[in-house]
Amino acid sequence: MDARAQQAREHHRKAGDASRAADRHREQRDELVRKLWSTDRENWTYAKLAAAVGCSPELIAKIITGRKDG
Repeated sequence: MDARAQQAREHHRKAGDASRAADRHREQRDELVRKLWSTDRENWTYAKLAAAVGCSPELIAKIITGRKDG
């Protein structure tokens, strides 16, 4: 096989691995955010959770409400 094709194949495989790892990290993040929200609701707002997690309040809202768009 051409060396460039082999390199492309390897990069394609690694990209898939990275994508799956990113999916797992997002799932874990979302689960933790939902647990924080549900078990300690009086201490959290979307803005406070966003600041603690390092993301936007809009993302927190999507996680909490279960919206998958955007």
